[in-house]
Amino acid sequence: MKNYAAYLLEDFAGDDDFRDWVHGDRRKEDFWRNFLKQYPEKAEVMQRAEQIIRASHVAEEALRGIEIRREVDRFLETANQAHRSDTSRFHLRRWLAAAAVLLVTLLAGWQLFLRDKNVISKNNNTLLTAPRLVQTANDTEAPIRVALADGSVVVLSPKSSIGYPSEFKGAERKVYLKGEAVFSVTRSSRPFMVCTGDMVTKVLGTRFVVRAFEQDKKISVQVQSGKVSVYSTKQVASANVRERSGVILTANQAAIFEKEQNLVSKTLVANPVPITKDSKVANHEYDEVSLPVILRELEKGYGIAIQFDEESFRKCRITANLSNETLFEKLDLLCKTVSASYEIVDGQITIAGPGCH
Repeated sequence: MKNYAAYLLEDFAGDDDFRDWVHGDRRKEDFWRNFLKQYPEKAEVMQRAEQIIRASHVAEEALRGIEIRREVDRFLETANQAHRSDTSRFHLRRWLAAAAVLLVTLLAGWQLFLRDKNVISKNNNTLLTAPRLVQTANDTEAPIRVALADGSVVVLSPKSSIGYPSEFKGAERKVYLKGEAVFSVTRSSRPFMVCTGDMVTKVLGTRFVVRAFEQDKKISVQVQSGKVSVYSTKQVASANVRERSGVILTANQAAIFEKEQNLVSKTLVANPVPITKDSKVANHEYDEVSLPVILRELEKGYGIAIQFDEESFRKCRITANLSNETLFEKLDLLCKTVSASYEIVDGQITIAGPGCH
């Protein structure tokens, strides 16, 4: 039985079970979660070990595992021949373990530096200066969790990869995504930026989803909470003007970036969810209630602006049970009742109809 409570940095970095968990083995998820709850003082050293492991995991142009193992074995054999004294064997073993981890990290890290000293945007061949990024690729069939140095968490979808610095420095926190990921960003005075080709998503602290696969014609950003700005890097050179040319998103809103047209538009997520725990939004029966009252409750509950002629619909009385329906199902039912219709325009809902007289 391994004594993980006594593990140091080099022990975690060299442990096969820990490395498997870092690389997305879901079978070990419960064990390490429970271990962290029992030994919270190990969180920092485990995070540092995780960064070392991810930095040494390079999917392309990397040293193969067997080659690294041969180098480590050769190093250990040489050291053993030079230190055959029984009295120093215990201390030698610990020194050798630390040196082996260091050797693996240096070998893989050197190739990582050569490969990732610059990140190239394939859409416009623009060099995005980002030296010494840690690259994490999800080659599994399930999402994996990536912890960033600032406390932010990224849930990386299969067939996706992300590049990020081992430590955020300067005025911005910038990462580079290919594929899809859910971001839970720790609030800070330094903006957090997700770069996906020609589109940038900028936030201070929130939860959102970015989908940016290279083969897709569109890039999408869906906001679950907070506020983000989305803009194209191609529009203008001035950063201030560039951001004004983009869109601002809040909860339940989404941005679609058309790669060929270089156009960013705003809409709603496919299935908006309530942003409040108010029971009136999730489960409520209406008995002869004015339609504007119901629409304002939905607007507040989902954080989505609903535009309509309040005077025209004031006399519309609704009797309905809106308990289990989605937002769009509720709108379909309400509009059908009063012979109205709705559409999504610029991330808002617009309702039109003859009203009630």
